[in-house]
Amino acid sequence: MTITTGEDGHWRRSGENIRIAREAAGISVRELARRIEVSASHVSQVERGLASFSVPTLYRVAQELGISMDSLFEDPGKPKASVDFAEEQRAAAGEVSLEEAGVIQRVESRPKLDLTSGLTWERLTGRVETNAEFIEVVYEPSVHASNPPSEVVRHVGREYGIIISGELTIQVGLSISVLTEGDSVAFDCSIPHRFWNATDKQVRAIWFISEQGGASDASAAEAMEARHIY
Repeated sequence: MTITTGEDGHWRRSGENIRIAREAAGISVRELARRIEVSASHVSQVERGLASFSVPTLYRVAQELGISMDSLFEDPGKPKASVDFAEEQRAAAGEVSLEEAGVIQRVESRPKLDLTSGLTWERLTGRVETNAEFIEVVYEPSVHASNPPSEVVRHVGREYGIIISGELTIQVGLSISVLTEGDSVAFDCSIPHRFWNATDKQVRAIWFISEQGGASDASAAEAMEARHIY
């Protein structure tokens, strides 16, 4: 567990969103901790902005609470700013600005989420998308360059990425490769995967995750069992 609150309280904002969603779902801290396989004290610290979850754990939290990853970037004190096609039409007609309609996301005001191990997500959409994530991820230079993350990630959908700068090591299933600037990747998110920066330079990448288009949980599990991919 890494303590990280961010200069502007990015994780405090996300922790509060998790608490609100957990209480709305009628799930206790202890029960959520049991479901995502961490301690109750860890969940409590995250909700108070004193700690953060790893990426695999964060995906499990979103799944258990029935919320989108995108929603964790939002200010919990304000209504969730979801995509509004009527607003986009108003912007197209010149009635409101493209920024107001969420069509444009200015770089200086990107919603941000600081995660464990020097990992930062910045949302590239002006509003919360349904069944999709569009983010820039920054991987800070590795302290333990030869060691990949201990956990793999699995979730619903299909993932697409391109390396903007630096060199990123990826593992999809049992296969490992290194991506450099300009290289791209696309794969089914139900396959266990992980990414890490094994260099002494920062890595920046753009990722798009669609919850549609991936294999079903059942078919993915059958395929992985047949190939012994875990």
